[in-house]
Amino acid sequence: MLHHEHTIPLSMVTPGETVELVHIHGGQKLRKRLADLGLNVGMTVRVMQGDTTGPMIVAVKGDTRLALGRGITHHVVVIAPGQSK
Repeated sequence: MLHHEHTIPLSMVTPGETVELVHIHGGQKLRKRLADLGLNVGMTVRVMQGDTTGPMIVAVKGDTRLALGRGITHHVVVIAPGQSK
């Protein structure tokens, strides 16, 4: 499991920030579900909307937008691009 002082859960990212997915906490079912949505470790996403209530909207692969429930965003670990892993 990856631990680093610069990693945070996706749920804590401020709207407008671009981050890199570095780890997904959870079982095979969750990892497969996120992969089916196009979210994989190593890719970058931009948080478009992230209110404390409701889903988080992230931009992936250009114009594609995904709405992720708050529970799922707690399991996705990210790091700002350019930070050492």
